[in-house]
Amino acid sequence: MSPHEIIRLLRKHEQWLQGKPEGAQADFSKLDLSGLDLSSANLSRANLNGVSLKNCNLTGANLENANLYAAEFSYSTLAHANLKGADLHGVNFYKADLSGASLEKADLREGRLAVMTGKGTWQVVGSNLGRSILDEATLRGANLTRTDMKACSAVGADFSGATMVGARMKNANCEGANLNHANLSGANLGNANLKGCNFSGATLVQTHVTGADFSNANLETANLVDVPLTLAKVTKARLPATPSERKKTIEAILESHMKWVKSRGSMGEQAILDGYDLSWLNLAGVDLSGASLKGANLSETDLHGGIFELADFSGAALQGTNLEDAVLSGASLSEADLSGANLRRAHLHPVELRDQNGISTGRTWPTNLSRAALLEANLSGADLTSANLTHADLRGADLRDASLKQAIVEGVNMEEAYFGEDGKRAAAAAS
Repeated sequence: MSPHEIIRLLRKHEQWLQGKPEGAQADFSKLDLSGLDLSSANLSRANLNGVSLKNCNLTGANLENANLYAAEFSYSTLAHANLKGADLHGVNFYKADLSGASLEKADLREGRLAVMTGKGTWQVVGSNLGRSILDEATLRGANLTRTDMKACSAVGADFSGATMVGARMKNANCEGANLNHANLSGANLGNANLKGCNFSGATLVQTHVTGADFSNANLETANLVDVPLTLAKVTKARLPATPSERKKTIEAILESHMKWVKSRGSMGEQAILDGYDLSWLNLAGVDLSGASLKGANLSETDLHGGIFELADFSGAALQGTNLEDAVLSGASLSEADLSGANLRRAHLHPVELRDQNGISTGRTWPTNLSRAALLEANLSGADLTSANLTHADLRGADLRDASLKQAIVEGVNMEEAYFGEDGKRAAAAAS
């Protein structure tokens, strides 16, 4: 198929999506389109059964609800592509780049494509195993919410920072995969092969793990609240320290940190609370400036009026947390889950950087909320000046009277967020 024919079919498909009578649904089934540049192409609901798209550029392409049964994407770039609800049975993403792509509710279960031969028999096309392949693929920051990945192969894949809430990964082979700061809350990992995986800072709250093999995996700073690891295999896995194994109590750590803050580092010790369970505690007014809380569980914790300048909450669980009037200037909340959190009048503006003597360096450091989940969060009156909100999820958030001056909002989702004086729901998807 010539490039002109492809462009013509894409135009007809666009017209079909718009309901125009001259339009026609695109059908590229079983065609070899390897090496093409289809970046930003609109192939939503297109028929692409068994298509070969090896080494293609599909950056930003729209493949929502497309039929991609047993399609071939090996070595292709699909960064920030939209694959929501796509039929990906038996698809091959070997070494593909899906960074920032959305595969929400996509179906990656096994699937074989067969064709009728001239002899009247059926012949399997593609992989005889029929497994969806994600081996060595890059899915950094991808959205895999409720994606069905049953029995797929993702050996050595990079899921760092991916949102995999409610993903179905039963019997999947993810050996050696990188799940650093991934959110797997409520996912089904039953009987999955997770040997040697990196779960540093990952969130696995209420994850199903019966029969899962975590041998040699790094779970040291993972959030494992309500995860019955006794039902999984954890031979030689690095697990979070139990309270009895910790040398210091939370109270002692906070006291030492306060000395560290007041003395500008000359006394006491910086609080390192990575992976700690601090949920439901009353820590109102606490000063944890500069503390490290990566992957910590702070769900429903009372932190109102607290000071957290330049603190690191990367990948932390802060669902329902009370951060009203809290100072989070310059803090890192990248990939943190703040769904339902109270950030009313919170200070999320840049912090002025000072040297060890308290003298201003003339530089400021913005608050980082990139890829953070802020669904239904209360941000009314919050100061988000210059905040980095890249690909943050603010669906249904209350943003009345919030300041977003000079904020970075690339890829942010503000659908059904609250704006305006009367607080009515407004559809405001930011681009």
